[in-house]
Amino acid sequence: MALVVVFLALLGFAGYSVVAHTGMTASEKMTRAVTLAQEKLEDVRRDGVPISLTGTWVNTEPYGSMAGAMQHQRTLTIQPHTPMPELHTATVEVRWDHDAHSTTLTTYVTK
Repeated sequence: MALVVVFLALLGFAGYSVVAHTGMTASEKMTRAVTLAQEKLEDVRRDGVPISLTGTWVNTEPYGSMAGAMQHQRTLTIQPHTPMPELHTATVEVRWDHDAHSTTLTTYVTK
């Protein structure tokens, strides 16, 4: 009887371990996505917006193209003169798990 109780306890711990690992993996992917978005926004703040930009500019880094983030895709969109002249909206969307999840960060930049 004691063996059955020990077996059931171990089975419960194994199930908990799988759930905990799945949760950690999901949170690690989300953390990585937010970091990738923040890094891209910092690049835009540092490099600025091209003076010649007159229309919406979109650049996508596809899945598998970013070192250390092979399961992520990142898209930068810059909308010039939005919401007002000389102010530009920069939005970064990061997707992962084949577009099952995403996060988006937005900031405003001047030239």
